Amino acid sequence: MEWFETWTVWHWLILGFALLIAELALPGIFLLWWGLAAIAVAGLMKCFPDFSLASLGIIYAILATLLSLGWWKYQHKKDLSDEKRSHLNQRDHAMLGSVGFVQEIHDNGIGRGHFGDTTWRIQSAQHDKLCVGDSIQVLSVQGITLIVQKVNQ
Repeated sequence: MEWFETWTVWHWLILGFALLIAELALPGIFLLWWGLAAIAVAGLMKCFPDFSLASLGIIYAILATLLSLGWWKYQHKKDLSDEKRSHLNQRDHAMLGSVGFVQEIHDNGIGRGHFGDTTWRIQSAQHDKLCVGDSIQVLSVQGITLIVQKVNQ
């Protein structure tokens, strides 16, 4: 391990760029942040050549961890906010405002509504009497039930 004790700025730069290149081949495993941490340590070593290798190793570990956790926290927060605004794979929420017609209705006010090419379980929002053939519009979604109101024509 004698070679390890003689690390120079070039070794840290090579490590940093090797990790950045590896990130291209293996995306999504935080190698980007580890590579940037190694390049930052090379910069530190250039500015302060008296740092011991152990100190630089500790700085590298802390910096790589902070960069990785910082990115994860940022991305996690962004993903959560994007998920709230997305209707991807949430066809029921994409139905809001859609207009269809009552296909069948039961005495309890629950029935089936026809929207586009499919039918959905429906319930009247205002407990008004829906009849087969009435035009309806989706107001909200509760589980698998579309809450609808009669559309005046």
